[in-house]
Amino acid sequence: MTLFFLQDIQIEALLMRACEPVIQAYCHEVADNQIDTGDLMECLVQNKHQKEMNEKCAVGVTHFQLIQIKDFRFSYKFKTACKEDVLKLCPNIKKKVDVVICLSTTVRNDTLQDAKEQRVSVKCRKQLRVEEVEMSEDIRLEPELYDSCKQDINRLCQNVAFGNAQVIECLKESKRQLTQRCHQRIFKLQEVEMVDPELDYQLMRVCKHMIRRFCTESEGKNVLQCLKQNKNSELMDPKCKQMITKRQITQNTDYRLNPVLRKACKADIPKFCQSILNKATADTELEGQVISCLKLRYADQRLSPDCEDQIRVILQESALDYRLDPQLQIHCTHEITSLCPEEAAAQEQTGQVEECLKVNLLKIKQEGCKKEVLNMLKESKADIFVDPVLHTACALDIKHHCAAIPPGKGRRESKQHTPA
Repeated sequence: MTLFFLQDIQIEALLMRACEPVIQAYCHEVADNQIDTGDLMECLVQNKHQKEMNEKCAVGVTHFQLIQIKDFRFSYKFKTACKEDVLKLCPNIKKKVDVVICLSTTVRNDTLQDAKEQRVSVKCRKQLRVEEVEMSEDIRLEPELYDSCKQDINRLCQNVAFGNAQVIECLKESKRQLTQRCHQRIFKLQEVEMVDPELDYQLMRVCKHMIRRFCTESEGKNVLQCLKQNKNSELMDPKCKQMITKRQITQNTDYRLNPVLRKACKADIPKFCQSILNKATADTELEGQVISCLKLRYADQRLSPDCEDQIRVILQESALDYRLDPQLQIHCTHEITSLCPEEAAAQEQTGQVEECLKVNLLKIKQEGCKKEVLNMLKESKADIFVDPVLHTACALDIKHHCAAIPPGKGRRESKQHTPA
């Protein structure tokens, strides 16, 4: 087999015996190939979480992956596909993880800069994607991330099993409690995943069937956007819907984690929110401050059309689920707990927390929270669609009287109030 396994034929035989159920179920065609090209091990890696996989086989396959990251030459298929690219673009780098980072950075830079030709060959790019996805499955396969977060894993995720990106997901969910070094790494990881959702192992795993149902025609980079657009479909799987909401919450903490918004508002953000950018660090969330800044400009009707469209979507989504509004959560934590506990506990969020805060505005003493609720009222005045209660109550009237009027800028509400 590969260089690693040739060193110990006995161990190889034991591993193959342990992996026999998986090989028979998923890899028998590859196993029949007498000349090994790394396909069998790749097949085992890809099927590491099938029900036929037993502990011995899983341990052996993971060990092989961990050995691989020390030297890219242990990975036959990767070496074959990318040898020339490595020599040309990443000379003197031996660790597989560093080679992958070097090559993927080159691909990303060429893509972002609209290079006429990609420097990394097509066959290498194809195999590189396989390696990147495999690495995203287990934090131990990304040594720098793992080393940065070891302390946090022991403290916050000690009962979480490795594999299936479960530890990474645990760290994401515990982001506010992470050490600075780990937090910075997780932020960078999420930035990459939001640009390229196919590298978000948990999202792709949990939403696999929904992606097939709704997003077969979407490019990989648009998968999350597609899922968001179909989130409220009756056909949406509840677990996938929950995962989409998690990713939306993450995106709304920082505009840099929302590539579509970032592109649409690239002129508006420095124009209106420069004071916030001046305080920003490269790898720490802005807790929704930039998005809040843009929301206010939306209410003032000052955004560019593309940016306005994106902010309208965010407003509509966060009006239905208070968790998508980081600033509201930060400033109104106490008020939500004391004034709206039942609404906050509801499994399905349909704007009830926001409505509760509006109704109880006069009871809110804390200035920060009061300001956030007043901003919500201002936003809903600018666009009836971002006030779900009002929109639902007036749905028939809107359809009858205002169908031809585009949303935003208070136009539909003005029409509603215009005497016949």
